[in-house]
Amino acid sequence: MIFIAINLIVIVAMIFCALTAYLPPQHYPGVSYWGLAFPVFLAMNTLFIVFWLIFKWKVTVLPLAGMLLCASSIRTYCPFNIKSKVPEGSIKILSYNTMAFGVDNNLPLEENSIYRYVKDSKADIVCLQEAMKSKTDQMAEVLKDIYPYNSLNLVTDNYMVCFSKYPIQECYTIEYPSEKNASYVYEILIGEDTLMVVNNHLESYKLTPSDKADYKSIIRNYRHPDRNDSDEKYQLLTSKLAPKDSLRGIQADSIAAFVERNEGRYIVLCGDLNASPISYPHYRLTRALNDAYTRSGNGPGVSYNRSGMYFRLDNILISPNITSYETCVDNTIKSSDHYPIFSHIKLGSK
Repeated sequence: MIFIAINLIVIVAMIFCALTAYLPPQHYPGVSYWGLAFPVFLAMNTLFIVFWLIFKWKVTVLPLAGMLLCASSIRTYCPFNIKSKVPEGSIKILSYNTMAFGVDNNLPLEENSIYRYVKDSKADIVCLQEAMKSKTDQMAEVLKDIYPYNSLNLVTDNYMVCFSKYPIQECYTIEYPSEKNASYVYEILIGEDTLMVVNNHLESYKLTPSDKADYKSIIRNYRHPDRNDSDEKYQLLTSKLAPKDSLRGIQADSIAAFVERNEGRYIVLCGDLNASPISYPHYRLTRALNDAYTRSGNGPGVSYNRSGMYFRLDNILISPNITSYETCVDNTIKSSDHYPIFSHIKLGSK
């Protein structure tokens, strides 16, 4: 009975984490960050399925019922799709938070791994976040034969960038409260169609290494509060997470309102949302747009890769009149604290 009770606790926690994505953090700051724990409870419930299959197979219905109740969230977090052939005339979109051109940003441009990755990517449209100004200025000049059109917008010390093989007709921002972050809209002419590309870098938690260690400790010892100082760590971490979540919720509302005002147009929204797939920003934005990764990616697609905190913070979202193919988080390049994400898109739904 004790294992059944533990399994029930895990299921309730998993459902609770999934439901927090529907709550605007500016109104419910005390629970908004619990979506970060969803994969932990999902993994535990999966282990219970294996456990019950071995020791008492009839009880397997319990964790399976929990999975069914969270089916939508599970697909959002860890989708599986049958691979489709990329059609002729598709456009490759690449989004990458470069961490100021990564761990080798002191090297000459030609030797920098992020520069080489973008150059060899064969992407038609590239959106970068946190791009070092000096390196990006050089890059725009060196790659002008590949990307004759660009928009370089300074946000604090780094650029938000769009490199494009197609003419960028206009660039402007979406207004929202921010501490050194932004969302830029590029209207790009593709044939006779105009594609609106929204490049985003939303509010970050700005956690220190100590904060990240506390988060992992809380998750690891949540059932044994008597064994450590988890309550104190939780209170301290909450005081840092909640304000950022609230601000990011307001930013997501502003972006979603912009998207909804432009309903019917071709829209790609990409960049670093600084929010997991089980979060209010992701939920709010995918009420108006489709998640290209959920539609054509596979697995959890972890894009943030530092400090043992593994989440898909980087996204490519598309309007319903666009179809995505082979969306992928590319973990082959480890120069930044984020992996790049790319997708092949075709204007016009299937």
